[in-house]
Amino acid sequence: MNYAKLEVEFVNFFMANFRKRDTHIDHHEGRVLSKEELDAKHQAALEAKSIVSWKSPVRIFKSRSKKYFTKVALYGLVFVLAAIAFGEFFLVGVIIAVVFVVYVLATAEPEVIEHKITNMGIISGGRAFLWEELDSFWFEKRGDDRLLVVQTELHFPTRLIILLTSVSERTLLDLIEKHLHFHHAPVHTLFDKWAASLQKRINFD
Repeated sequence: MNYAKLEVEFVNFFMANFRKRDTHIDHHEGRVLSKEELDAKHQAALEAKSIVSWKSPVRIFKSRSKKYFTKVALYGLVFVLAAIAFGEFFLVGVIIAVVFVVYVLATAEPEVIEHKITNMGIISGGRAFLWEELDSFWFEKRGDDRLLVVQTELHFPTRLIILLTSVSERTLLDLIEKHLHFHHAPVHTLFDKWAASLQKRINFD
């Protein structure tokens, strides 16, 4: 099974179907665009000349040891037994699904995709994100990985998290700041803080 392909198709499905707004306003003309006009604008963005481009994996990937998988399996078993003990049989399926996703993400190397910055927006993995669909951006560092994080106006993805390889933060800042608000420090939601805290407490490595 090609897990990387499934992952990209899953993202593409949601990107095409979920938006925070049912209408889209053309910032230059100040009017609501029809679906056909919006689709045409996305196509034009895909064909627009690239100002800067680079390639990187679609997500962060880290090789895991046998100890990691053993801990994941043990935690999964404990949670499954707890769910059965409390009669929450629906949670059993959810826990198994989560363990499976963790396994897939830890074993399937992510696909390498291309990213572009154009005068119309950001192109990532063959999908166009117009400047009007984006809100703000910042840079983060997770371990040795440098990230460009872009807050969107979409229901999904609410954020673009793009790995930086051959391109510098300074270059991107000069280009993107012309269109979007720049946060000098990462913006963390309550969920982000909760997830980070949970990760520190449950260390699979």
